[in-house]
Amino acid sequence: MEYLVPASIAEALRLVGEEAARGRRARFLAGGTDLAVQLADGAPAPDALVDLSGLPELRGLRLEGDGLSIGAAVTLEELALRADLPACLVQGARAIGSPQIRCLGTIGGNLCNASPCGDTLTPVIALDGRLVLLSEGGRREVTAGEFFTGPKATVLREGELLSEVLFGARALRGGSAFRMIGKRNGQAISQVNVAVWLECDPDSGAIREVRAAAGSVAPTPIRLARAEALLRGQVAGEELEREAAGAAAEEIRPISDVRASAGYRRAVTAALLREALAQALAEARAGRA
Repeated sequence: MEYLVPASIAEALRLVGEEAARGRRARFLAGGTDLAVQLADGAPAPDALVDLSGLPELRGLRLEGDGLSIGAAVTLEELALRADLPACLVQGARAIGSPQIRCLGTIGGNLCNASPCGDTLTPVIALDGRLVLLSEGGRREVTAGEFFTGPKATVLREGELLSEVLFGARALRGGSAFRMIGKRNGQAISQVNVAVWLECDPDSGAIREVRAAAGSVAPTPIRLARAEALLRGQVAGEELEREAAGAAAEEIRPISDVRASAGYRRAVTAALLREALAQALAEARAGRA
């Protein structure tokens, strides 16, 4: 296996293209935490690794009035330690692995690995993130909801890489929260995770807009559209929150596996949605909207 270290995104794309022209398979590498596990489990090794971790174009994090841009090679630990980013994204990053893993793993790697239980996937969906994809043929953007097509599957084309994740200014307003549950408190794979973002009317207190997503409950992370519809335009209260939680439990498509049963996942999704909703509402009402 060859190890290639490009000096720019353009060179990285060129190297992958050259490998493909030679009939060889190359993979982009950032932190490598997911790739190392896959290879240890017997996945076919690529002919070459193209290391993106040192490219400054992928390491930037810009927080401005018109929104937020996070480079694909920004580490999970960098996000976990920030106090000025949306809470659900920080909490999602903080839930992944250990500090050692987070110092290597990147947001781009977590998204491109596309595990339904990935803990940055639902926050990026709830915040209405847009993913910038680059190839030698040009640039395109897809929404986070469009990016995931199945377990470990995305819309990424051969030779294409994720360069950054963009969030509009609205994602920086309102309140948000992330909740997950695993079999232990630390270094646990999510049995279920939920992210919520919402914005409240400053006068009436009604939920003006809301986005919620759940992971590890379907082949891809999904929007909780029925729960959102119940909450949108309403002043939250115990009965409304209970109805929204019930709607969320009904609209997911969980399976039973070694980590949890389908019934358990339905019950937990409802409970986690209520917890995340309560925190997001408290944040919005505290004036951080």
